[in-house]
Amino acid sequence: MSAAQHTSTRRSPWFLPVLFAPVFMVIADVFIVNVAAPSLREDIGASDSDLQWVVAAYLLTYALSMITGGRLGDVLGRRRMFKAGVAGFTFASVLCALAPNPTALIAARLLQGFGGAAMWPQVLSMIQVEFAPAERPRAFGVQGLVQGLAAISAQLIGGGLIALDLLGLGWRWVFLVNVPVGAIALLAADRVIPESRSETARRLDLRGVALATLALSLVMIPAVEGREVGWPAWTFASFALAIPAAALFIAAERRITARGGSPLVELRLFETRGFRIGLVSATTLYFVISFFFLLSIYLQEGLGLTPLDSGLAFTPLAVAFVAASLTGPRLADGVREYLPQVGATIAALGLLATIFAVQSTVDGSVSLWLILAMLPVGAGMGTAIPPLIHLVLRAVPATDAGAASGTLVTAQQIGNALGVAAVGTVFFSELGSATSASAFGDAFSVALAVQAAFALAAAALVSRARRTVDEHAPAAMPAGEGA
Repeated sequence: MSAAQHTSTRRSPWFLPVLFAPVFMVIADVFIVNVAAPSLREDIGASDSDLQWVVAAYLLTYALSMITGGRLGDVLGRRRMFKAGVAGFTFASVLCALAPNPTALIAARLLQGFGGAAMWPQVLSMIQVEFAPAERPRAFGVQGLVQGLAAISAQLIGGGLIALDLLGLGWRWVFLVNVPVGAIALLAADRVIPESRSETARRLDLRGVALATLALSLVMIPAVEGREVGWPAWTFASFALAIPAAALFIAAERRITARGGSPLVELRLFETRGFRIGLVSATTLYFVISFFFLLSIYLQEGLGLTPLDSGLAFTPLAVAFVAASLTGPRLADGVREYLPQVGATIAALGLLATIFAVQSTVDGSVSLWLILAMLPVGAGMGTAIPPLIHLVLRAVPATDAGAASGTLVTAQQIGNALGVAAVGTVFFSELGSATSASAFGDAFSVALAVQAAFALAAAALVSRARRTVDEHAPAAMPAGEGA
């Protein structure tokens, strides 16, 4: 009996719920603070710059630490790092809720990002290690479902919590809601999650951590800040310097590997062309996730919806995402392998349909056509994302599951950040100083066209990645190794 088969027979039925409950809160906290902005201005005097950093601080440490968090799981134990990440995130959430001023809130958000980065890669790694190959698509389907639901429903949850205003705490409930989720996950982890680690990763590569953080910072900081500060010269210089920084990182990793050491990222992972193209595919597809960011702006500032009503308008899209995420893993293997490119294409068609729906909106309210047009966007993303994650990780040995998972999630976050930066710049440049619903609609339509082009590009890239991964996956995926 293989390791994967053995673990699948003794795995607790609570394994996935305990894994994915913290995932929901970590993903939701990327978006949920958007609805708290007015309350933060009124209660603790947050400026526009402060509000920007409340969002950006979390994204920065979350994205910058993901690869390191994944490798720490390989070295120290994946359950141990999962628990450390959940504990850190939960504690930081308490600090966010207690923050007396914007500076304290921003500092706590930085800590939240580190906690999320320690926890999230372990989830993908443990799916790789604990599930047999035939079981993984369904597990990744649930993971994609949870991730998409968190992203889409965060504003609805945040708006509802602020509207309830229990005990007069207002916006602080946006962070306090994480505490019981984190506490339950911590109490249950030792009972339902077995420990596993890599048999080859022996120590953390601190030089690799420093160089990887430098290279990622040179990309993420201008991506997060560039649009808000008007893309000054330093942002482009930072992007340019990221290339030699990445070259230094690669050279350092090669030297460690040549000496028989434990690099932060095993460069042999990138020898598989499918893995390389898969990462680019994931980055490109997550560029399209900026749709949720722009849709929220369009609904609230363009059509004048409240945060709660805006969250409710996301509901049909969320239902479509959920239905697609649950349906995909149930399909036959021969069909399932085509889902990422099919889903990306459906999303692109939905984005194009949304353009026509937005242009037909004349009364400043959400039309039925807009709701119907958003359905294929949600269905397409729900169809594409879970099997894409499985596709990228298929050719990765389980001994390197943590580093590979961290690299994948980092690619996703880079794609998301670049999408918000680039498409947001297009949107606000097109909008200018106009404030009418029609002006918002025109700007949104131009941004949607850009996103549709990236969705089609992702479909083409995924098609190439699938063909290449299929050539290497059978020999490269020893199920359950490292458990």
